[in-house]
Amino acid sequence: MVARIKKLVLRFYKIFNAFPFNNKISAKKTKIKNYGKLLAKCKINARGNNTIIFHKGGAIRNTAIYIRGDNNIVEIGEGSSIVNGEIWIEDNDNKVTIGSNTRMCGKIHLACTEGSSISIGNDCLFSSEIVFRTGDSHSIVDMSGNRINQAADILIGDHVWVGHRVLINKGVVIKENSVVGTGAIVTKPFDESNVVIVGIPAKITKRNVDWKVERI
Repeated sequence: MVARIKKLVLRFYKIFNAFPFNNKISAKKTKIKNYGKLLAKCKINARGNNTIIFHKGGAIRNTAIYIRGDNNIVEIGEGSSIVNGEIWIEDNDNKVTIGSNTRMCGKIHLACTEGSSISIGNDCLFSSEIVFRTGDSHSIVDMSGNRINQAADILIGDHVWVGHRVLINKGVVIKENSVVGTGAIVTKPFDESNVVIVGIPAKITKRNVDWKVERI
């Protein structure tokens, strides 16, 4: 009985996701693999040979995925949900991965360029108006004309809570069980877990902490 219900749910998702008025998909050369995640009012516009993977559970709503390049990967984990998100990828060999049971609750922009990656762990919670950028989009050069602002990966560990209006720049690492406070601008990697990170530029203000979704 349970197996039959699962099959019916998967069938519903496939039918619902295919409604032309529900999602707008333009991705002739890009492989889209949906293993049972609900897509509602989403836009996928991909140019090039790329792969997008949606694992089962959760929902993606009012979210756009733009890809310009080849061999790029977007993978959204089991049970994870995004509302009002935007994933923007340019160039080749980039990767955006979101783990399992992670929730993005409001307007969020993830920009990945120059063969870099944004990796977000399991059981994370993100508020709204958050920006991730692995690159600067344009070049900064020294007086000899050599570029000095290459893109760099962003790594967010498991069970990280990111507050409202946070900016996470290239090269940032945030370890597991940490909290990034409202309005923080994070510009460097942090190698400690279980910390609170706040400020402009962001710094550690508390250690040996954890967080819960429930108000206890």
